[in-house]
Amino acid sequence: MQRAIQLAAFHYIASLKACPTNADSTLTFGKKVFSFQGIKDSDSQQLHAEFQAWASASVIRDLIESFSILLLDVYERAFAAHPNGVFSSTPSKFEQRGIEDQLNILATDFGIDSAWISRLAGYNKARNCLAHRGGTVGAKDVTDGNELVVRWLVLSIQPHDGPVTQMIKVQGPMDNLIQGNHIAGIGSNLSAIDREKRIAVGHSIQFFPDEFLEICQTFQLASAAIAGLSKPLAGKV
Repeated sequence: MQRAIQLAAFHYIASLKACPTNADSTLTFGKKVFSFQGIKDSDSQQLHAEFQAWASASVIRDLIESFSILLLDVYERAFAAHPNGVFSSTPSKFEQRGIEDQLNILATDFGIDSAWISRLAGYNKARNCLAHRGGTVGAKDVTDGNELVVRWLVLSIQPHDGPVTQMIKVQGPMDNLIQGNHIAGIGSNLSAIDREKRIAVGHSIQFFPDEFLEICQTFQLASAAIAGLSKPLAGKV
């Protein structure tokens, strides 16, 4: 999953560096010439904006699909390791559910904070909006009133002169799921800071490059934490 996330970030960075223009509307391959007149006559600046929107939708789709594969793997392993456990689903049924339902099942069976589940589900809402409505938020996309809210985390590091501990507790959202590992140098405190983007119905989703790459990093944090889940809640085994 970590490689899938890094590939998604790499694809997004590569798309930012690409500068498609209407000159790219023609390709000669062997003796064949492929030409798309509608693109040839288009404004290059508009084409570039449309290319960036396509890249965002594609990368979010890849992240969501890879994350869903991870969730299934975690659930299958936990189910197999605890045959007497009480689970709210089975691996075969879990696989057939959408990612938002999968996340709710994990919240029920493993006690993951519902706010964190909501954060992850927001990415799926954004993906559906980009894929099916061209990025314009509709009634099906809203998560808070008449707005689609996309939330992510940014890690903040604060060095200190106090004692160094090997495992560093992360303050803030997701503090019960992730820890930092001290490698070298002075001690540090870690905190996770919530960020969000609110898009009202009728408005378009647009991410700045730093926002999009921070979302990729949030997927890295979530994947590392959820991959460590191994058994259902206490009392269910």
